[in-house]
Amino acid sequence: MVTLVRQEIFKLVHKKSTWATSIILLVIMTIFAVISRNHPNTIDPKTIFVSLFTGFDWIVLFMIAAASSIISMEFQYGTIKELLYRKYYRGEILVSKWLAMVLYSIYFIALAFVYSLILKLILFNGTFQLSETYGNKHSILVTALYTSLSGFVALWLVLSLVLLLANLFKSSAAAISVGIIGYFAINVISSMLIIAIKKWTWLKWNPLNMMNYPNQVISPSLKHMTLLSTNELLIGSLVYMVIFLGISYSVFKRRNV
Repeated sequence: MVTLVRQEIFKLVHKKSTWATSIILLVIMTIFAVISRNHPNTIDPKTIFVSLFTGFDWIVLFMIAAASSIISMEFQYGTIKELLYRKYYRGEILVSKWLAMVLYSIYFIALAFVYSLILKLILFNGTFQLSETYGNKHSILVTALYTSLSGFVALWLVLSLVLLLANLFKSSAAAISVGIIGYFAINVISSMLIIAIKKWTWLKWNPLNMMNYPNQVISPSLKHMTLLSTNELLIGSLVYMVIFLGISYSVFKRRNV
């Protein structure tokens, strides 16, 4: 298993897209930071810092593309046969890819968080202090940290579903397209779902409602819309994550090479 994980990390490190997306992420964060610096009334510096200068939104897209292709490319190029011939179990192969994606997502989030601190020091050193209270509870720095941690949970709720769908495609391009389009569709539907939840309260337990977890961590008052406590959203997210990954595991083990 450890060897398989190392191989996956080796492939990620040597992929041009890994470093290209990293640079793109930093450039986009810098652009939004500069805009906020010059137009603070339009884009609040504190709010955009807490959101890692929109970095997390882009991380989700990059990770969807990576998670969609990490499985489908093995089938598209026939490399899955080489792994199976080396007497690795299918379960080991799949779990090693999950672990690689976990490490990859941690890398992106850590990169965005550290770079946000750098941007703050360079562009907003006299604008606000990280120790200032954000909202009614925590400091700006702690809020940004909570946003990153809760965002990681929400990210993996999405990725668990993406990894399931990726098992259904042999073309990496098709898997990536479905993953990204599906993500935008989920965001549209989840916004409309709030209205439906008020009418049919049992809908509050659906996985799309769990996507509100990061927002509710920052704004606890959202529980009046989600009808679930923050802890219930966390537990629900983890349960659905396990369900999606479990189904993905079952599909992968039965999939024809």
